[in-house]
This record gives sequence, C-alpha cells and structure tokens, in this order.
Amino acid sequence: MSIQDGLSLAAEHQSANRIGEAERIYRQILEAEPNEPVALHRLGVIAHMAAQSETAIQLIRAALSQAPEYVSAHCNLGHVFLDLGRFDEAVACYSQAITLKPDHARAHANLGISLKNSGRLDEAITSYDTSIGLDPRDPNTHCNLGNAYLDKGDLAAAVSSYQNALAIHPDFAEVHCNLGSALKNQGLVEEAIASYQKAIAIKPDYAHAHNNLGTALQKLGNVEEAANKYRKALSLQADLADAHCNLGSALWSQRKLEEAAASYRIALEIDPTMHEAAGSLGSVLLAMGKTKEGLEMETSGFGVVNFDTRKGIDYNFGSKP
Repeated sequence: MSIQDGLSLAAEHQSANRIGEAERIYRQILEAEPNEPVALHRLGVIAHMAAQSETAIQLIRAALSQAPEYVSAHCNLGHVFLDLGRFDEAVACYSQAITLKPDHARAHANLGISLKNSGRLDEAITSYDTSIGLDPRDPNTHCNLGNAYLDKGDLAAAVSSYQNALAIHPDFAEVHCNLGSALKNQGLVEEAIASYQKAIAIKPDYAHAHNNLGTALQKLGNVEEAANKYRKALSLQADLADAHCNLGSALWSQRKLEEAAASYRIALEIDPTMHEAAGSLGSVLLAMGKTKEGLEMETSGFGVVNFDTRKGIDYNFGSKP
C-alpha cells in the first residue's frame, strides 16, 4: 500500500472514530517515512484528543517543520494551545494560518476566541466580524461576538449578536442564557427571565441557566423562588460556586444567617479566590456577632454581591481532519 493510500485509509478510520486503527496506520507510515507531515499532524490531533498535549505539540510542530504552509496543522496547534490556556501562542498559530489562507473563516473565529481570552476585546471583535463576513451562518461565532460585546459592556450590540445567532439556531440554549444576561444588565428583567426560561426549556439540566434565572427573580424581589432556582442549579452541578454564593445572598435577605454563612463557606471551599463570597461571609458573621472572624473575612472581600454568571460560551474550536 502506498503512503497516499495509507493516509486515505487512516483518514476514513479517523472520521469513523476508529482511532486505534487510524493511529496504527499512521505509525506504520512513519516507520517507512519518519518525516511524513500529514501522518505526524494527524497523530498530533489524536494525541490532543487523548489529552496528551505535549505529545500533540511535538508531533504537530514536527509536521510544520516539514510543511511550513500546512494550514490545518497551524490551526490544530492553535487548538492545543487554546485548550492549555496558552493564548498568545494560540494567537500566533491562528494568525499564521490566516496569513496562509486569508479566507479561513474558522481560523478568524478561533483567533477571536484566543484574543478574547487574552483580554484583547476590540481585536477579538474584529476577528469575529471577519469570520462572520466569510461565514455568516455560523451561530457559534455570532454567540462569541455577543460575549465579547457583553464583556466590553456594549449591551445593545451583545443583544443584537445573540439574536443573530438565534435566527440561525433557535434552540441554542447557551445563547438564550447569554441573551438573558445582556437583557438583565439592561434592566429588562422580565425579558431576561423569559430568555432564561427558554434556555431551561431547551436544556432542563442547564445549571447556569437555573442559577441566572434565580438572580433575575431575586432582583424582582422573589427571594424564595430565587433560592429554589439556586438549589436546583446545585442539584445539577454541586460545585457551582456562584450558585452557592447566590444562595447565601438569598438566605441572608431572609435573615437565615447560619444557612447563609454555610453557603458562603461552601462557595469559598470551591473557589478560594471568590472575594465576593468572602466579603459577604464577613458581613454575615458580623451580623451574627462573630466580630473578629467577620472583620477578617470582610476585609478580604468586597461586600455583598449577587452574581449573574454566564459561563461557557466560546464554542467550536474548528474542525479537525
């Protein structure tokens, strides 16, 4: 069997998720031709799928050393760096892919994700806009553009982007949830509630949507109903620190100080860096007469905060061969 035939057969196995068979053929090819770039690259993709990040980086870099204009390899190396949180390196990879293929919509979209995670929101927005210009029917990119606008505080633009995503994919639960957050931040709480409820109707086990629905209900003064939504979120995802913190806020407003303190403590056990929970716990402890511990906790936080957590919305890191 020729190398090209072997690559074609391995690709069929890989596409059918017969990863072991694909890997075996790629390794056979590399025994005959150690520098074959396609086999090196695709083995790197398989390593990435198996969470073997350093191996993936070595293999894909080896492929690029043999074929510097291999666009898919630059993109997939970017995916590895993105998953590792090495955003500057991901930016470099996607930028190189775009240099080689300027009309690569997914590379522009993934560059946007990397830039947003680096805090470079204006550049991320530009990349998302370019991707949408090349592929206007990708709801993920419209959603990610909305997230960038939301982080920037441009709520009207965020709402517009989310609505564009939903026009393409009406049952995109995460977009309904994020739209709810943008609407809530605009003061449109009833509309936000409707969006959160739509997200839950599509995806009943969506813990973040239940949590966010609770924040909107609490904003309207429906504290008991809000507390139930936080509890529902925690029944679905027990380690959701924001929901524990929000439950603490609801309990405190009901003067259930012991229970509120317990909720804040759990939030801090999950996320010790959550200053809001620390500050709120300090205030509750002071209200309970535990002055020394309360003052210590309060000075490490920023007082009472009711969270509105969006979570998770940067989708679609691009297709892999």
